[in-house]
Amino acid sequence: MDFNYNHDDFTIIRQDTRYGGFEQVKHKDNLMEDMCFFRKSLNSSNEEEFEDMMKLQQCVMKEGCSGAVYPIYEARGKKWVVMSVPADTLKNTGLGA
Repeated sequence: MDFNYNHDDFTIIRQDTRYGGFEQVKHKDNLMEDMCFFRKSLNSSNEEEFEDMMKLQQCVMKEGCSGAVYPIYEARGKKWVVMSVPADTLKNTGLGA
């Protein structure tokens, strides 16, 4: 399976203001339905945005969450990071609505 996602692969479920803002998204083709996806824009020259992204990543990669971080892609003039966790571990991340 190709894990090089792009911006148009997802639809937005909700937006969250924590960690400088991120989106919970769903894969348009319903691939990996048992996964919860998140994406966050990142400006590599903005240290605060990078720190926020790392805090979000810590939630996804928390022990017991089995999270994943995918390759960065560019869209709409920004760099984006996509992360995921299995749906049954979402509550352990603290990222649920």
